[in-house]
Amino acid sequence: MSEWFDTFSAPKPAPDPYEEAAAEPATPEIDEELDPRAAAAILAQTTERAERELDRRPTFLMLVAAGVVLIVYGALWISVRHQHPYSGPTGWALGVLYGTLAVWIAFYLAVRTRATSGVSGRAMRQGRFEGLTFATVWVFVYVFQGALHHAGASDAIAYGIYPAAAPLLIIGGAAAVHQAARQNWPWAGFALGAVVLGGLASYAGPRAVWGIVGVGLFVLLIARAAQTWLTRR
Repeated sequence: MSEWFDTFSAPKPAPDPYEEAAAEPATPEIDEELDPRAAAAILAQTTERAERELDRRPTFLMLVAAGVVLIVYGALWISVRHQHPYSGPTGWALGVLYGTLAVWIAFYLAVRTRATSGVSGRAMRQGRFEGLTFATVWVFVYVFQGALHHAGASDAIAYGIYPAAAPLLIIGGAAAVHQAARQNWPWAGFALGAVVLGGLASYAGPRAVWGIVGVGLFVLLIARAAQTWLTRR
């Protein structure tokens, strides 16, 4: 009989609202605000991903860089080794320098862009700012070279010892501090080795300094590549 016409049976008790609430499946609450610790973890994961993607080819990149260094400094040394009096690298050597560097920069940027594709946010902004900072320092290393020439410094200083050794001392010193702050000890040691190389090579004179810096950087890059390869075996 329909409950609408059943007048003999006892009325059904009203449902307990608390029991109904307990019977319903729980809906997880969504925290509208991101936990700072979770945000920091996401940032760290993003940075690690970018570095991991870029580090897939570190040995190859360092070997290519070693070849670039040998070509560039070798050309500069060949162009000045018989100069008496010293006047600085010749036009053809500077052409090799700028042409090789342009190819290397384009190659490196292509590798980095491919490695960090899909990665954005604070990590990428920080990386771009660091790159811009080091590029600015690099440019003004050579702006200061013009100031030396303007002040009457000899060609042996303005076009020899300073441009060969100063980038290693200044850029290398900044890179060593930066990598040490990040506790990236292998690269901090590499940068510190470049500083020592530049300081010692500057005593070799305006001609030999080019060859010593070139060979020294080549050895440092090969050693760093070998260390990376052995670590990843």
